[in-house]
Amino acid sequence: MDNREKILIIDDELAPRESIRMILKDQYAISTAEGALEGLDIMSRNSVNLVVMDIKMPKMDGITALQEIKKRHPDTEVILLTAYASLETARDAIRFGAFDYLIKPFDKDDVLSVVGKGLAKRRANTGLKLERDILLDRASYLEEQVNNARSNIMTCYEGTVNALILTIDAKDHYTYDHSNRVARLSYSLAKAIGVPDKTVKEIENAASIHDIGKIGIEENILKKNGKLTPDEYTEIKKHPAIGARIVQSVPFLEDAIPVILYHHERFDGKGYPEGRGGEEIPLAARIVVVADAIDAMMSARPYRDALTIKKVLDELRDNTGTQFDPGIVDVILNGSVSLL
Repeated sequence: MDNREKILIIDDELAPRESIRMILKDQYAISTAEGALEGLDIMSRNSVNLVVMDIKMPKMDGITALQEIKKRHPDTEVILLTAYASLETARDAIRFGAFDYLIKPFDKDDVLSVVGKGLAKRRANTGLKLERDILLDRASYLEEQVNNARSNIMTCYEGTVNALILTIDAKDHYTYDHSNRVARLSYSLAKAIGVPDKTVKEIENAASIHDIGKIGIEENILKKNGKLTPDEYTEIKKHPAIGARIVQSVPFLEDAIPVILYHHERFDGKGYPEGRGGEEIPLAARIVVVADAIDAMMSARPYRDALTIKKVLDELRDNTGTQFDPGIVDVILNGSVSLL
C-alpha cells in the first residue's frame, strides 16, 4: 500500500504535465488529469493532498476549478501553473484559496520547494483540525460529566429537602402543611415579580423548609393553643437561627439559609433575629415573609378562625412598607397572584 502523500496534476498540455510528474514521482503518489472536469472526477473518488493545476484550460479554467475544489475539498492545497503573462491572475487567485503559483517554464527545485511547502501547510492544518476535534471531544465529555454531576447533586438536594420536610411533619403536622403552602405561594410570587426560573425553584425549595428550625423548639410551646408568654415567645424566636445551623452543614442547601434565617425580618427593620430592614433582607426572604404571613392569616388555628381574603388583603395593604416589601405586596393587590 502506497502511504505517500497524494498529488494530482491537472494540465491540458502533455509536456508540462509529464515534466511535473517526473519531478515529483519519486517522493509522492502522483495522478494526472487532462482537464479540470476530469480532475474533479478523480478527486470525487480518491482523496488528494495537493493539486498542481494550470490556469488556462478549455471547458473549465483553473480559477473556476480552484473555487470548485475549495468548495468540495477545502483541506486540499492548490498550486497554480501560469505563464508570465497571466501572473497577475495567479496572484489574484490567492484570495480564492490557492496556496501559491509556479511560473512556466518552471525549475525543478522551485517545484519541489513550493510543493513541499504546500504539503507542510496541509499537514499543519490537519494537525490543528485534529487537535480542535480532540478538544471538542474533551469539552463534550466534560460537559457530560458536569451534567451528570449536576443531576446527582439535584437528586441529593431533593432527597435532603424531602427528608427535612418529613422531619418537620414528624414534629408538627401544621408546620408541615403550612410550609408546603408557603412554598407554592412563594413560587407564584417569585414568578410574578420576574425572578429567573432557576432562582424561583431555589426559593420554592427554601420556602418548603423555612421553618425547619422549629424541630428544635419544645412541643408544648410549638403546639400551644393560647397566647405565648414572653419567655415562650423568646424561645420561638430562636427557630430561624436553629434552622440555619441545621442546614449550614449541607453545602448544596446554602441558598436556603437566607430564607430560613431571615423569614421573620420586617421591611421596617423591627423583625428578628437581626433586625434587618429593606433591601438588607435578601429578596428570597422578603418573598417568603409575605407568603408566610398570608398563609398564617388564611389558616384556622385553635385560638382564632381563618381570615377572609378581603381581611388578608387589608392587612397586606395596611402593613406594606412596614412589615412587608411594597413591591411584593403590589403583585398581590394588582391581581397578578391569586390567593384562592
